[in-house]
Amino acid sequence: MTRSFLEVSRLSVRFGPNAPLVLNNIDLTIEKGQYVAVIGHSGCGKSTLLNVVAGLLPATLGGVLLEGSEVTEPGPDRAVVFQNHSLLPWLTVYENVKLAVDRTVGRKMKRAERHDWTMENLALVRMEGHAQKRPGEISGGMKQRVGIARA
Repeated sequence: MTRSFLEVSRLSVRFGPNAPLVLNNIDLTIEKGQYVAVIGHSGCGKSTLLNVVAGLLPATLGGVLLEGSEVTEPGPDRAVVFQNHSLLPWLTVYENVKLAVDRTVGRKMKRAERHDWTMENLALVRMEGHAQKRPGEISGGMKQRVGIARA
């Protein structure tokens, strides 16, 4: 029997012991190569679901399997591009992306490899020429591209 690419099983989330459920008993199966859109009104839990799948939030009940492995924390095999760029204004473009690289791969890569990966990600979004600028020195569209490189 083949496993699904992504399995969300009986997922429930609440933000506090007595808080109402934000997600209640969600089941979702996605096959490799399948495209899925999560739609709903503001505040219905779309972002919460995506954040649990990305490993950024814990499930209260149930869980998420990605290629058969339980998702409990962020990993290099998935990413989230946030609605707001969420860049740290006191860091450079390079430092904002490198911070995410360091947190994702940490000690698994040597410093030079992490630098190269950071620069490759910046090059993918054509921001390598702006690596030493701070978020306040670049346009809104450029900030979004840095957010994509960071993801």
